[in-house]
Amino acid sequence: MKIVLLKSVDNLGQAGEEVAVKRGYFRNFLEPRGYALTATERNVKFVQSRRRKLESLVAAETESAEKIKAQLEGAKLVFQLRAGEKGQLFGSVTPHDIVSRVKADFNIEVERRKVEAPHIKTLGDHAVRIRIYPGVAATINVFVEPLEAEEVVTTDDDDMALGLEAVLKEQEDARRAKQTKAAAEAAEVAEAEAPAAETEEAPVE
Repeated sequence: MKIVLLKSVDNLGQAGEEVAVKRGYFRNFLEPRGYALTATERNVKFVQSRRRKLESLVAAETESAEKIKAQLEGAKLVFQLRAGEKGQLFGSVTPHDIVSRVKADFNIEVERRKVEAPHIKTLGDHAVRIRIYPGVAATINVFVEPLEAEEVVTTDDDDMALGLEAVLKEQEDARRAKQTKAAAEAAEVAEAEAPAAETEEAPVE
């Protein structure tokens, strides 16, 4: 079916243009969002009467899109993921991840469907194209590197276990020291009694 666009639509056309689309696409997407009208004689005349305004709108949107492109073009986004010895990733970088990072790093809203990238599952550099506006796109560099091994961090349970182990060791050392002291004292007593037994007179027969 023939329609006339009220707003520029990515991969379809700019505001004011007449294009052909499938009826379901128009009924389910374009019409509910106010993006287009059926190309009846009346609607075409209506859009033509607003052509100057639409052209000004397209020019302003294009200029804004070019500014966004200037910010994103060639930008590098670094992601760290766990990787095996042969470089295989445990996980992937998704379009959603890229959209979130663009928002965090540049404060730019990007629709996930406009990120032209599959799930990235390998290390290294990956060129990713982002559609910003009809006829305007930016290519960014997504770099995936292995996540370095994390330092071992003890939890409260670990600290309790270590503390208990230290207490038990201290108690055991004290017990052994007590036993050693008692044995030494017994040896001293035995040594002191031995000479007395040797000097004792033999009984008279």
